[in-house]
Parts: sequence; C-alpha cells; structure tokens
Amino acid sequence: MIKLLIAFKKNIPFVWLLVEYFNGIIFRFLYHKRIIQTAKQVLEIYNNEQFRYRFLNKADLPFLFELFQRQDQEQFKYFKPHAFDEKTLYRLYKNPSFLMLGVFDKDNLAGYFFLRCFINRKCFLGRLVDVNYQGLGFGKRMGEILYNIAWESNFKIFSTISEKNVASLNSHKANKRMKIVKELPNNYYLIEFVNPKN
Repeated sequence: MIKLLIAFKKNIPFVWLLVEYFNGIIFRFLYHKRIIQTAKQVLEIYNNEQFRYRFLNKADLPFLFELFQRQDQEQFKYFKPHAFDEKTLYRLYKNPSFLMLGVFDKDNLAGYFFLRCFINRKCFLGRLVDVNYQGLGFGKRMGEILYNIAWESNFKIFSTISEKNVASLNSHKANKRMKIVKELPNNYYLIEFVNPKN
C-alpha cells in the first residue's frame, strides 16, 4: 500500500490530493485528539529556556514559507515531501492528519518538522533545519520527538531516503532503530524506525 501511495503522490497528483483529503477526514474522527495530546506531552519534555518545540499555528505559516525561501537549493535536492508554496502550506495546515511542528529560537523559526499520518496507523516524518542553525543537534532532537509521538500513539513511523543522499543515509545507518524495509523506484529506500519497546 505504501508503494502505491508514493506512486500516486509522484505520478497522479489529483488522486493523491483526494487520498490526502479523505484520509484527513477519517483521521480526525479516529486518532486526531489522542495524537495531539500525546504530541503536546512529548514536546514539553524537549523545551528549554532558549528553544521551544511546538505545533505551528496559522500565523507561523508565512515564516515557514520564508524559511524555505532562504535555504540553499541543495537542501531540497532530496527533501521534497510537499510543495513549498504558500497555498500548499495552508492546505496541509488545515489537514488534521498532517502535523506541522517547528523549533523556535525566541521568535525565529529555526527548523520545521512534520508527521504525515494515515488511517492504517502508519506515518511518515520529515525535517529541515535552517541553514543558520545546522550543527546544533536540532535534527536529532526533532527526530526523537517524531519517533516518540508516533510510538506513544501506537503508530509505525517511516521515511524514504535516496541512496544518493550519502550523508543522510550514513546518519540513518548509525541509528540503531532504523531498518530498511524495501527498495523503491528511482534508487530510494523505504525505512522504518522501530520502537525499541516492541
């Protein structure tokens, strides 16, 4: 099923939009309240005096758009989870199955991360650290937050990664919770982050 969804997303966009829309409606009734409560508990663990990890609100979306605009385009060579225009960001924000989060240095958006959840209790993660905040461990902490939100909500958590993205692939291989599930078209892997409690 995952392979089919990826194919829809890349090759038949209008079908993907329908899947995303109806998945969001059903997800709201089945899981949304619980996963939001769990996420708030997990986020609170990682907050400190300088950096805040929280859900993005509607007023944050222009700053998210600006975050994408100021990155080196090399960052987007392999990071293409969705379009980065304002219309897409508002559409995703309104979808209850797409959890948009950020890490803030006071009022500055230092990083963006998300969970794209499905009604089959599987979700996909993504994360991007602003060029001015790289090397400070934000990527690792955002990953930990996303893993724990998913696991504590009894969801499995996945990502896709290109075999050509050597730096990211090596970083993932150092993660003992990561396993390659299958090979995908165009030299991508489907990877799962396995709950150590299972």
